[in-house]
Amino acid sequence: MTELSSAPLDARLKRVLRLMPAPVGIVTSFDPADGQPVGLAMSAMMPVCLDPPAMAICVNRQGSAHDAMIRAGRFCINLLHAGQDLHVTPFADPVARETRFTQGDWKQHGSVWFIDGAPANIFCTIRERVPFGTHDLLVGEVDDLTASGGDEIVGWANGALCRPAPLC
Repeated sequence: MTELSSAPLDARLKRVLRLMPAPVGIVTSFDPADGQPVGLAMSAMMPVCLDPPAMAICVNRQGSAHDAMIRAGRFCINLLHAGQDLHVTPFADPVARETRFTQGDWKQHGSVWFIDGAPANIFCTIRERVPFGTHDLLVGEVDDLTASGGDEIVGWANGALCRPAPLC
């Protein structure tokens, strides 16, 4: 029996998931009560379909941005390039929360904030909410997007930020 197989199932799954490379993004929305921006760093995002264009994100219901995002009914997935990796810490570490939205490259698209110059900003309206366990799977129909033309994004693999690259 290996050390991994004797650990609780959730700990084993978490360790295996660290091996799965994924894009990292800052997902933003706003609080409709006061218009203030909210956001979180995540890798739990994926395309759903092209007809209609849709993306899915998975948000912890205990997270600081969850309730405002649900009330707003909108979100933006901001993919990052290597020079924007400093955006991750304020959204991933609650201690750094006060430094969110302080960098000079934040802009607004309606009420939703986005990172200007990011490889992509995908603006979505929530069409489906599926609760499961501690999280809500949110399916957003893509309303608009911007793309910088860059083809390099920041990812997450083996517990660290990385630059996914083609093998050849």
